Amino acid sequence: MNHERLFPVKIPSALSRILGVIAEHTAFRMGLAVAVAIVDEEGLLQYFARMEGTLPASTDIAMAKAYTAAALRLSTREVGELAQPGNPLYGIENTNSGKIVLFGGGFPLILQGLAAGGIGISGGTVEEDEEIAGEVLDRLAEMEGLAAAVVSLLPAQFPEAGWMIQLESRLTEALSRIQGAWTCDLAPRLAGALIIASLRRSREGNAE
Repeated sequence: MNHERLFPVKIPSALSRILGVIAEHTAFRMGLAVAVAIVDEEGLLQYFARMEGTLPASTDIAMAKAYTAAALRLSTREVGELAQPGNPLYGIENTNSGKIVLFGGGFPLILQGLAAGGIGISGGTVEEDEEIAGEVLDRLAEMEGLAAAVVSLLPAQFPEAGWMIQLESRLTEALSRIQGAWTCDLAPRLAGALIIASLRRSREGNAE
């Protein structure tokens, strides 16, 4: 991936919350208590949650991981490798007010090929933190696939203010009335897909 070409796009706060909840549910299934941080394309905090029993240090570490991934468009593991003596980023941990993290658990968030922010997980081992974040990235990829399938059905703009915030709860209520093989996490995935599709549709409409 050529990170130099990842121009930024704003990640909606509603989508950040959905991704954060997915991370928390994944950690819960793994029997872990973690801190979850999601930042926007400028590294500013969009979502934060600290599960009960999480180490106090994990708060700052999770936010620093998310910031590092968003600011450098690299996973924190990649940053750590590039920061070894003799490598291009050696000494980078001494910049950015000490907010650069050199171990795994932080990943950039990419929407439609554009840099949209970063996610940081802290509380488990490095491998566990990366597994939780990886689950979020997998679900985000699923949402993007669904979004591509429905984008042509959406209007260029949505007139109702705050519709993104209400979308997940409305889908949850609607799906709860349906009997069958619906999974409990279907609503947030659909909500995320529609949010992503609306961003793409809006961009397409503005370009016309």
